[in-house]
Amino acid sequence: MALSEGRRATLRVHRIIFLCLLFISITSLPSVHAQTTSITELHYPASAAASDLNPISVTATISYRDSRPGYMLVVGILNVGAPSNIVPGITTSSPDQCANPSILAALCTIQTNNSQGVEHLEFKIGGILGESHGSGNWILNITAALTTSNNTLVQNSGSSISFTITVSPMILTVKVPAGVAALIDGVKQPPGPAQVPISAGSHNLTVPVSVEFSNETRLEFGRWSDGSAAPNRTVKISASRTYEAIYVRQYQLRINGQANSAIGQGWYDAGSNTAISVADTEPMSGILGLLGGKLRFQAWYEENKFLTNSSVGMVVMGGPHTLTVLWQADYTAPLTYIAVIMVVLILAYFIIHRLSRSNAPRRRVRKTKRST
Repeated sequence: MALSEGRRATLRVHRIIFLCLLFISITSLPSVHAQTTSITELHYPASAAASDLNPISVTATISYRDSRPGYMLVVGILNVGAPSNIVPGITTSSPDQCANPSILAALCTIQTNNSQGVEHLEFKIGGILGESHGSGNWILNITAALTTSNNTLVQNSGSSISFTITVSPMILTVKVPAGVAALIDGVKQPPGPAQVPISAGSHNLTVPVSVEFSNETRLEFGRWSDGSAAPNRTVKISASRTYEAIYVRQYQLRINGQANSAIGQGWYDAGSNTAISVADTEPMSGILGLLGGKLRFQAWYEENKFLTNSSVGMVVMGGPHTLTVLWQADYTAPLTYIAVIMVVLILAYFIIHRLSRSNAPRRRVRKTKRST
């Protein structure tokens, strides 16, 4: 008669208890090789990150002999400690005949069909399926044994090998240029690349859009190394990760001198070619400008060094630049206006003066006779 699901679950739990007791009995020595079972190969990572959601793969090759009808090969990975317990996880075998218990655990029970054989097993331990483990040395033990159909340990069939996985904190690394300070989960980090231990889950990364080192040099955020263009982002992390914020160095181009029409002033990427231009003439300021006074372009200068006498040019932004526009004053129009005004004023004066004389009344002279 087939066993009910409840009965099967009970048997599986009994096997878990049995394996724990088996572990206690045969793991007093760091490495035990029995006569009827042998762990011939064991592969595991030397290190892992704490709180890593990715399971750790442990592979083993188990050989056995002298098995009888009804015997079971039981293999599991146990956590060395008090109390000893089977590490949570999933186990697969090749061929896929490994029966796991109803609860997820790195335990495999295989019905032996021959008196001897070889099983290749893979255990997926820890990670999202397992319990979190702090940093330090994680001491584990893989144990194999034969049991009878009544879950009785076959004498001298137990094999055991201890191994250690170094568990380090899960690290989130944010790479930024020197002088740039990132925020990780709202906490400002020291300027430069930052590394913080974290747990698996969502984390917020924030970097400044612009960092100005002087009034002539700054760093401008471009993108993250994974392509994201958002300086403030939330990432979901299941293992140690590195995010790099890529910045572009920029230099400022300034233009001095009365140059309202000048084009080119601003911030530019380092190494870029920047066009500059200015009008050939500009009006003077003040009343002279109202009278038509002009400034005529002469040349571009930088730090009193002549650059070009063309009003249009190109600047390579290998660093900050401060350019000065040299002008020559043209007073032709104001002087013409002043001369015309002076002539008009003089003419007006003479005309008014003449009219005033012609309109003045004449005096009559009386003649009187003298008596003799």
